[in-house]
Amino acid sequence: MKKKWKVGLIGCGAIADGNYMPEIKAMDNTQMVSVCDIIPDRAREFSKKYDVPEWYDHIDNMLAQTDIEILVNTTSIPAHYEINMKALEAGLHLYSQKPIASTAEEVTSMITAAEKNDVKISASPVHMLRPVVQEVKRIIAEGIIGKVSYVRAPCSHGGPEYFQFRDVNPSWFYGKEVGPLRDLGVHGLHMVTGVLGSARSVVSMSGISEKERTIRSGKHDGEKIRPQVDDNTLLLLNFGSGTFAFIDSTYCVKASRSSFTEIFGSKGTIVMHNSGENPLELFLDDRSRELRGWTNPMKNWGDFQQSSGVKDLITAVEKDRIPVLTAEQARHVIEIMNKAQQAARTGKEIKLNTAFSINR
Repeated sequence: MKKKWKVGLIGCGAIADGNYMPEIKAMDNTQMVSVCDIIPDRAREFSKKYDVPEWYDHIDNMLAQTDIEILVNTTSIPAHYEINMKALEAGLHLYSQKPIASTAEEVTSMITAAEKNDVKISASPVHMLRPVVQEVKRIIAEGIIGKVSYVRAPCSHGGPEYFQFRDVNPSWFYGKEVGPLRDLGVHGLHMVTGVLGSARSVVSMSGISEKERTIRSGKHDGEKIRPQVDDNTLLLLNFGSGTFAFIDSTYCVKASRSSFTEIFGSKGTIVMHNSGENPLELFLDDRSRELRGWTNPMKNWGDFQQSSGVKDLITAVEKDRIPVLTAEQARHVIEIMNKAQQAARTGKEIKLNTAFSINR
């Protein structure tokens, strides 16, 4: 009989409601045992809506009273590290929304706690599990586009008060511990480092572009926000051997028609799109085959869900392997984000100290 893993979720917000809860409930090897949120009514409503037997309003009560094996953390960014450490120290396998902590040192303490308690960590974002990104990794690894010279990864939108409908006040996104770099830039950084490997150094320009913002929807429609964190950050990463990556991470893009990511190599170009039947375009310049032009790889991209990180974590535990979404890569990305802020303040190129192995 197939084992059913006992799962608890903390953070009953939009992404949990729209993705994680229904998707995890639909898995044939999970049993959703408990939910938790600091707003008791939300936890109670989630428990009722998704037929979850237990609900709690504090992580300590949840860990003391519930019987779970995996914690899924979908709380707000500033709460991630404290909750994640408590889960690991309680002997739970962990899947956490991004970023999993605020500093590289905090991630190192999480890795140590996981090793001590013989549990595993899976760290969002989930891009490295996406079939299209796996295909990009293969194309690069096999040298199909030659040596990669440059990657461009836009990671911006118009801000959570503009881009998304919210009944909860989105001003927390503009607090000193959040901002677009940790909310959006983390996506591009995970994907770029996931296909190219560890970066060596970072330079950056960053500042507050819009001094006042207006909430455009929901319960707080019309209220003002004064950002306490940079809303406009541009990064340039050096991977060595003349390979660079440019990532924009801002809340200043009200609309755009640019692609998700472009990768430029000596023999061709990869263009990734956010959606559509053909999420991947490939330009090849192969003189030996007298071939030069654009093509769409013929692939069955299959279904991909936000909860794929949870599914991969369970598989990693069952097969005793490393999860695809490693804490070591998350640590490297968090160091980049913090060093990017330092680079912007000093106007200098900042060397990076962490590294990770690409999970092929």
